[in-house]
Order: sequence, then structure tokens, then C-alpha cells
Amino acid sequence: MEGAVRARSGREAEPGGRPAFGAAALSLSDADSARIEAAASEPPKDVGIPVTHWSASLLGEYVRSQGMVVSDRHVGRILAQAALQPHRQKMYLTSHDDEFREKRDDVLRVYYDTPADEHIICLDEKTGMQALERRYPDIPMTPGQPVRREFEYIRHGTLCLMGAYDVRRRKLFGSASQGHDTDTFVELLDVVAQCYPQGKGHLVCDNLSAHETDEVWDWLLEHPSWTLHFTPKHASWLNQIECAFSILGAKVLQRGSFPSLDELTRAVYDFLLWFNAQAKPPFHWTYRPKSWGAS
Repeated sequence: MEGAVRARSGREAEPGGRPAFGAAALSLSDADSARIEAAASEPPKDVGIPVTHWSASLLGEYVRSQGMVVSDRHVGRILAQAALQPHRQKMYLTSHDDEFREKRDDVLRVYYDTPADEHIICLDEKTGMQALERRYPDIPMTPGQPVRREFEYIRHGTLCLMGAYDVRRRKLFGSASQGHDTDTFVELLDVVAQCYPQGKGHLVCDNLSAHETDEVWDWLLEHPSWTLHFTPKHASWLNQIECAFSILGAKVLQRGSFPSLDELTRAVYDFLLWFNAQAKPPFHWTYRPKSWGAS
């Protein structure tokens, strides 16, 4: 019988009585697999192990201490078959806005129901843009080798882009500033009004305190053709300018090297010109919750 097990598994038992992978794969029952899956779904600290999450080897060590005969590799296979990934996590953010649905639906109606002759402009601040200069130049990529970047950098300060995005025309514009407050936001509103002197329009922005001041309400009274719409708290993903900001971050900021704030400003403005010169259609917005569609 022992020879038969070795023939089927293809491997001898490991020193100290620990079975090889093949033997464990043959002998593990469905009940034992379920026990491993259940153990993987509980935090290690619940069983006295002071770490935050399991690895296949750590989980294998634990279940073997509970009397199970299984290898680390087979523990990994069980986790893979059950689509359990204790080594990974995803972040999410819950909005606690009591008016979440009302604000969300208001913004979506702007995107879907605004008449064709009215403007839709999304506003936001791209804060914390760092002018980081790499101490040493990048090493260019070669076949089989990506671009290599030295870790050290020099800080030259930060900038903020007061941005506006035309949803229907796919145009991104604005200005760089050292900070962002009510005054800079009102200046951005003035730029929008100058760019769109005719017709009605809708402005979409988040709930930053600088967006809800007496100066902003006075501006709206002086510009009755514009209506302000707020996204729910912690729901800036409803603001389409975030899509454009994401492209800016990936294409310019993430791998850029800027020896001064002026160089960073120039790079941002060059990006705006390039982005607006592209003959591409607007972002294809598809978010339409069932509750909103039913209403």
C-alpha cells in the first residue's frame, strides 16, 4: 500500500513525517478543504497569531498544528480553487451623506437629461501636484528591461490645478495656483463664465467648504444662467473631471521629473493643450443605478 501511494503521488514523504504535495492532494477530504477555507476566512489574530492576514505558508503551518496533514502548496491550491485571496485587499469608501440619493440623482439628471443647447461643466481642484526632481536621470528601456528610475528625489514645492471640464466637448481647462480657497474658486467660475458667455449652464462640483460660501452664492446671483450641483459627500467619482485628472496623473505627474514649480506648471499646461487637441469623443458615462432608472 505504501508503494502504491508513492507511485500515485510520485514523491516520498518529506523528512519529519510531513507528506509530499501529491500524497496530501490524494488524502485530503472535502471536509478538510472546507476547514481550510473557513480558517482562511477568519483573521489570524482570532487564533492567536498576531498578524493581519494569512499567507499560504502561514495558513498551512496553522492547519497542520490543528492535526491536518497538508502541504503549503496544496493549501495554496485550495485557496485558488475557492477564489480566496487573503494576501489581497481592496479599498472602498462609504458615503454617509443623508442626501446621497438626491444629490446623486441630481448630478445624473444633469448628465443624461440636460438639453443639448445647455453647457455641462465639471469643476474641481487637483491638489498636491508635487514638483519632484529625480537626482539621477532615468535609464532608458531595452528589450526585456523596462525604464529604470533612481529612487531619490528633490522636492520643489506643490501646485494646485483649478480645473474645469466640459463634459460634452471633452475640453479640460483651468489655471495653476499655489493654493485653493474661495477666491481661487470664484476666479475659476469667472473663467467659465467668460468661456461660455451665451446660454444656460450647469456646474458640477464636490462639497468642499470653499464651494459653499457667501462669495459663491453671490456669484451665482450675479450669473443666473448657471446652476450649481453638488456631488454627495465622499462620491467625487460622480464628477467627470476626475476622469481627466486621472489621465493627467498617469501621463504627466506620476513619471515626471520637475526641477522647479515653473517646469511643473509648463508640463500641466502642455498637457491641457495636448488633451484638448485630441479628436476623441467625450467620456462614455454609463453609471445608471436601477433605483434612479426606475424613478
